[in-house]
Amino acid sequence: MPDVKSVLEQAATAAPDEVAAITEVIRAEMLAFQRQDFDAWQDCWLQSDRAQDVYISTTAGLSAVSGWNAISSHMRRAFVEGLIDKLVDFRHEGMQVSLSGDMAWVVHETFSVFESGDSSKSFDTRVLELHGRRWKIVYSSFVLRKDNEPDGLAVGLDQKGNVIQPSPAALEVLRDHPFLTVSHGRIRAHRREWDMALQEAIAQAARHHGWFETHKFARDTGGPADYPVILGQTDEGGIAVVHVSIRDCLTFVRLDADRILERRLGFAQTVFGLSDGQLRIAHQIALGKSLKGAALKIGISINTARTHLSRLFEKTGVNTQAALVRMLLSVG
Repeated sequence: MPDVKSVLEQAATAAPDEVAAITEVIRAEMLAFQRQDFDAWQDCWLQSDRAQDVYISTTAGLSAVSGWNAISSHMRRAFVEGLIDKLVDFRHEGMQVSLSGDMAWVVHETFSVFESGDSSKSFDTRVLELHGRRWKIVYSSFVLRKDNEPDGLAVGLDQKGNVIQPSPAALEVLRDHPFLTVSHGRIRAHRREWDMALQEAIAQAARHHGWFETHKFARDTGGPADYPVILGQTDEGGIAVVHVSIRDCLTFVRLDADRILERRLGFAQTVFGLSDGQLRIAHQIALGKSLKGAALKIGISINTARTHLSRLFEKTGVNTQAALVRMLLSVG
């Protein structure tokens, strides 16, 4: 049995022609995937009980399919039933090949653009074996690192709070945002007191960057690093609130307030037993509307709105609109 040193030395001296053959198999498999050509795709694989195909993402969790029969059945169904969003472009970057005898280990990043307009970035690992004169994939893992924005429109911030490559859509939203703007490469709130609360929240979030830090946050809080930040009260008497999430060693300030509120308040409705009328009032308040503004938006009288608000206070055990918003959004 060879020692570790000799294996490492052999892996570091992979022959250029073998490396080219291996990388060509990786590219051929991805091209077949792009064209959803099952026959071409399966031709890149070792059709053995030892084969394994692993997918990991924050949205879908973990899928590990073992054995060629299960892998081929799973992929054929995905192609036939249109479960895979069609690729229009992809590229591999940072490909590294380690070769040891009849086995090769390949790691790289894949950047993909789909027909829907979505894009993704993944970390891929392949293990190949040489059979006859052809390299075949025996193990594949796909770890999705970035899938557009985290659950919607957001602005990403680095450890120091600097904005990271904002999308045109995010910049468009920020031009007319009621609470936020971008100034000198940083996201800021319109008012000084709001901005103090925002910068403190951004600094706190940065402390949880890193896989272990984010994992500990989720473990300690019982949920993902995705939470509301109350900035303060608006002139109308409503509440200025933004949503922050932590992912991929970045902080994201979310801009799709309606989408987030709808999901969170839907959960809060079940927890607190809110009526539809109470939920609608809570939604408008969380968007920054005053009670009068919320009533006008929904099309009810101010007295009805006051009744809804009073019931909301009773059911949640709070007595201010800021505390109400914080309570309702914290359970979702």
